[in-house]
Amino acid sequence: MTYSEQLSQFITTKSFDTLPPQVIERAKMHLLDTLGVALAGTVQANGINGRNGLNAMPNTQGKCRIWGSEFTLSPAYAALANGIASHVLDFDDTHTDSIAHGSAVLVPMVIALAEDLNLSAKDMLAAYVIGWEVAARVGLASKGSFHKRGFHSTAIAGIFGAVSGAAHLLKLSPEACAHAIGLAGSQASGVAEYLTNSSSAKCFHAGWAAHSGILSAYLANAGMTGPLTIFEGRFGLYVTHGIQSDAEPAQVCGELDKRWEMLRVSIKPYPCCHFAHATVDCARMLLADGIKPEDIEHIHCVVDPIASALICEPLDTKFAPKTPYAAKFSLPYLVASGMIDDGLNLKSFLPEQLTRPDVLALAKKVSYRYCEEGEIPFPTYFPGLITVTLKDGREVTKRLDINYGNPENPMQRSDVERKFRDNVNGILTPQATEKVIELVADLENNSVAELTKWLTHTVG
Repeated sequence: MTYSEQLSQFITTKSFDTLPPQVIERAKMHLLDTLGVALAGTVQANGINGRNGLNAMPNTQGKCRIWGSEFTLSPAYAALANGIASHVLDFDDTHTDSIAHGSAVLVPMVIALAEDLNLSAKDMLAAYVIGWEVAARVGLASKGSFHKRGFHSTAIAGIFGAVSGAAHLLKLSPEACAHAIGLAGSQASGVAEYLTNSSSAKCFHAGWAAHSGILSAYLANAGMTGPLTIFEGRFGLYVTHGIQSDAEPAQVCGELDKRWEMLRVSIKPYPCCHFAHATVDCARMLLADGIKPEDIEHIHCVVDPIASALICEPLDTKFAPKTPYAAKFSLPYLVASGMIDDGLNLKSFLPEQLTRPDVLALAKKVSYRYCEEGEIPFPTYFPGLITVTLKDGREVTKRLDINYGNPENPMQRSDVERKFRDNVNGILTPQATEKVIELVADLENNSVAELTKWLTHTVG
């Protein structure tokens, strides 16, 4: 069997009752985190513009709720609108090895399709987990080469996760499911050129992958076909979108139903590029040692080339980012702001924060170099390593190999619930906030419609 056919056997035979309990519990925690991040994204310009544009399009209306608003759209367009909102703030979870933000794609997709088809929350949760297992493996198999080729891994891996989850919810046959995966491959895209002007394209990638996964599944269910060798073929994904000599396509099916990648997804403590988190925490460690920002002469960071392409290069554009979105991908700004304020939150990226003299002065003292082979454990983790020169001539080194929020250095459920409350503060009513937390904690025994109803109980 081809890799797509092997995946299809997994996608079409798994069910909620066959999932390990710890996987279900982790899935619910990540789903709550994603809903909070998405609701915070609904009041951002890209979240507003995305849903307004889709609502204005002819014939996009349906019964699926657009979170944080009064709009309802058809499932494919609801997945697109909510997917955009989920990725607007770059605060959504990440599978570090595959460099994929899977939940921003999958949560909007599975909720929209389950809501439209009146499916159970158990079915929805199973589709969510199945989607993550496929998306993570597609990213893992690239060995970082999607990024090296200039693609956004979330867009590439995400569409395969989305079509897998959609195929499960639509109860496709194994044959139709394999064709749906092939059709999804023809829509895999998402170029990293968004970095040049901090454009809306990056968050659009997540929504479009969710939208396209639904489209591919419906087309295959109606009899359309796709290439069954989309992963290993002569013109397969890792030839066209990755680097063939780096990639290992067989990993797409690696240890399916034995190794659960859902358990290896990291939740973000900071609303910015995940590559920078541990470096920010290294800078915060200086405060614990009594070192103040004004004591610092220079901060030299060790960064992997893949991460550097996003958060360090070109360096002269990173010292004073012009937009809140650009600031999320500026290591100098993030290190400086994170140290001065002892952490980062949504307020760190308000427009007025970008011109703070104290932050900009410290940012100018930040430089970087590429890591040597084996020096840091990237991409298994997104580590931090800095050497700081103080004005009195001393040098101090700080290192954090496992970023906070990684499953091996995890955020606790109470941390995730606190993050959710912070994200929806001023957006959902207090009653709705607590109700969503309650519903998600026991989601398998609640309805999808009940959950989405409370996601629209906004303030005002």
